[in-house]
Amino acid sequence: MNAIVRPRSDLRNAQRIISRIVKGDPAKLIISGMGSGKTGATLDGLYDLLSRFEVHHVLVIAPRFVAANTWPDEIEAWQHTRALSYAVAVGEPEERAAAIKRRAEITTINFENLPWLAQHIRTVNNWYWDCVVIDESSRMKSGEARTKPTKVKTVTAEGKIVYKVRAGGNQTRFGIMTTARRKISRVIELTGTPAPKGLIDLWGQAYLLDQGQRLGRDKSAFEAKWFDRNEYSKTIEPKANAEEEILDLLRDILVTIPQEKICDDAQFVPMKVRLPERAMRDYREFEKTLYSEPHDVEAVSNGVLANKLLQFANGHMYKEDRSVVHIHDAKMDALDELIESSQGENLLVFYGFKFDKDAIRKRYPHAVVANESKDFVTDWNKNRIRLGLAHPASIGHGTNLQYGGHLAAWYGLTFSLELWLQANMRLPRPGQTEQVLIYPIIAEGTYDERALTILNERDATQDRIIRNFTLRT
Repeated sequence: MNAIVRPRSDLRNAQRIISRIVKGDPAKLIISGMGSGKTGATLDGLYDLLSRFEVHHVLVIAPRFVAANTWPDEIEAWQHTRALSYAVAVGEPEERAAAIKRRAEITTINFENLPWLAQHIRTVNNWYWDCVVIDESSRMKSGEARTKPTKVKTVTAEGKIVYKVRAGGNQTRFGIMTTARRKISRVIELTGTPAPKGLIDLWGQAYLLDQGQRLGRDKSAFEAKWFDRNEYSKTIEPKANAEEEILDLLRDILVTIPQEKICDDAQFVPMKVRLPERAMRDYREFEKTLYSEPHDVEAVSNGVLANKLLQFANGHMYKEDRSVVHIHDAKMDALDELIESSQGENLLVFYGFKFDKDAIRKRYPHAVVANESKDFVTDWNKNRIRLGLAHPASIGHGTNLQYGGHLAAWYGLTFSLELWLQANMRLPRPGQTEQVLIYPIIAEGTYDERALTILNERDATQDRIIRNFTLRT
């Protein structure tokens, strides 16, 4: 709970714009930059809607940490929204059930618990939320109504590896929301990253707003109309006219809020490292043949190879039996240098694989791992953590870390633009008083460089989408 309670007059201009949109539009995707205060702004709009009985019950669907902490904290942070009743359906099943039973004005739940919610209420007729806020709506981008069959690897008593197909057919988070949609009068989608993988991410978000009016009711037809699929590489690329046509169709339900300058942008300081000569030879051979003979690691496809090459660049790889083989310490040496040069300043390190975390913690036993400490955010912001380790998926959305430091590093890169952007915005947020410096540790001549290129390309596409819908003020 926040110690300082703010008056409504503290809302910034951009927040007031978001509030007006929430009150005025029954279906809208609001694109607002990370750290822009969109949670408080949305609450302000919801407060008026609830007070005027235009809506009666709001379900907020958000990443786990955001649902459990950010939304409740923000409700308590404002003098007027503190009057709203709220319940958090995130913890153990009995806690979730109690939260649903309360029928509070605002109920928060994480994406992962939507299937539980569907089972708990048994039928869509028991759905009582007439307003839904989807915080980080790009999580709904897949647009699949039901799960697909999956191939599961098992080992027989004789030690033979066999693959069995596990049937799909269960409702997905998206499928649950499409079923409930007819019971919902208002849908508000919030995100700072509307299209982390490009235009393809927009169909699912648009469907939950308009039930297929603009981009069609079938995702396969959407893809066939505007995209070309390479069946060999499994890549999908937009056709020449796709971006202009799709964005034109969505013009009335998407809006980008102009970003207010609340602190200096982060500065990126790449730390380039060279792998040992022998390791580099092994890397090139592995990339060419999909098999690393010195380390007995095989990549069964090009898709698996990309992930293995990122592992190799970091200094370890997983073998078939999930054991870990050590390859080099080039990135660890760079991290040593960075920690030494930071001269005691707190450092936040994003890691990609469990073996990265284990290796860093072995070298630095005092390191604190974000998802292993329930008090990580509090302790970090109170300067109790000198070296924080976080997987970007566990610390990205809605986590305020600006009070505990201004230095971050990427020990291992990611292909996910959403994780990249979200993690990079944990420190440059309102209240940050120092210049934020972010150090991506990049192994030269490896897939690290390819990952950075992919991130930049995806960011360029998303930036065009964001700019296309920027509200003129």
